[in-house]
Amino acid sequence: MTHKVIEASKANGAHESGLTALIWNQVLSYGTDAMITVALASTVFFGASTHAQRGNVLLYLLVTMAPFAVVAPIIGPALDRLQHGRRWAMAGSAIGRAVLAIVMAGHANDLLVLYPCALGSLVFSKAYSVVRAAAAPRLVPQEMTLVEANARLTIFGLGSALIGGALIGLIIKATGSNAAGLWVTAIAFAACAYFAFRLPRQVDSAQPAERHPEEPARPPTQKNVPPLARIMAWAQRGFLPQVVISLQGESALRFMSGFLTIFMAFWVESTRHGLNAAVALGAIVGAVGVGNVVGTGLGTRVKLARPEIVIMILLGVGGVASLLCALVFSVDFAVLGMLVVAAANSLAKIGLDAVIQRDVAETLRSSAFARSETFLQLAWVLGAAIGCLLPADDGGLGFWVAGGVGTGVAVFLLLRTRAMTRNTSPGRWPEAPGSVAQGPSAPY
Repeated sequence: MTHKVIEASKANGAHESGLTALIWNQVLSYGTDAMITVALASTVFFGASTHAQRGNVLLYLLVTMAPFAVVAPIIGPALDRLQHGRRWAMAGSAIGRAVLAIVMAGHANDLLVLYPCALGSLVFSKAYSVVRAAAAPRLVPQEMTLVEANARLTIFGLGSALIGGALIGLIIKATGSNAAGLWVTAIAFAACAYFAFRLPRQVDSAQPAERHPEEPARPPTQKNVPPLARIMAWAQRGFLPQVVISLQGESALRFMSGFLTIFMAFWVESTRHGLNAAVALGAIVGAVGVGNVVGTGLGTRVKLARPEIVIMILLGVGGVASLLCALVFSVDFAVLGMLVVAAANSLAKIGLDAVIQRDVAETLRSSAFARSETFLQLAWVLGAAIGCLLPADDGGLGFWVAGGVGTGVAVFLLLRTRAMTRNTSPGRWPEAPGSVAQGPSAPY
């Protein structure tokens, strides 16, 4: 099995292009992030009393949103300027997370220390994700689409997250200590930093790399723009319409995912007890995991020529499935609904990444990904917060809300797309200021 997994990471020219090295670095990053999540969950959520759980969850949601006040306006533009040092940036984010894991290990039961450290760890994690997504097209083989490459990166990452989360759970269970799990996590982060240094040199824009056919033209040089001017330009720059529509569609799916995850967790706690509660919660969480794997797996197999259209379709499918679950609500239908929404969300995220990589210039791509990650996290947190505040006695209510949001936004985006298509020439989208139009490729 190990041999087959390694061979799969090298398939379709990934080894020769350098994509395999990025895949295994992503494996380490996803796995270690899952370790941190499991270690914190046992303290922040499951370790709290029933009365304190909602308050702790809301506070944790606020903490997860706080890093994006830094990621979007500051870290994104800063990473645009650090394209020549992407490997150093990725390794530095792993080292930062290792140091914070050590600090948390020394204060495993002190929430006043855990929350700020969790915030810092999230900042470093999102910085890594932004750099990785911006650099990925430089390592994608010419015969592989951006959607397929993003799907392959994600499927390996999901697998490592399951293994890493399970491993740290077993360590905490065996030792009875969250600190032991956090120490192991710190070691894993150090390994992630080491392999980030060993990524292929063409990850950095200073090194020549063959331009992928789906990428926009690369400028021959990168202008030195003052930091303040870059931040102002970032704030005023608009995305291409297809990028905006793709981001809105995936944000709605992310809202549904966050809302249903938290709402259904509290519904199980309110209406089930003992073994029955454990089975129901396990089935719902398992459905989310299976849905993520199914959606990502489809991304590796299906050719998405127009991912922005596919995202709208997926949003509509998720909305309709939620409404059907609300009409005939039961635990079985809830599990099925969670699986469909998770699969749609996973595949739509892969499509959104491909749209940004396809339509945004490399010199602006880091800040573009920082903006998209900010909107997506805001949507998830908003959905989770509403799910935490709503009464959880009626499970069907959650699917009514999720279905209404999904179908409503899908109809809005469909009408908006039709209106824009009528106002432009056939097959061509209008161009937004500061964007890179698709056209003949300029020499690198």
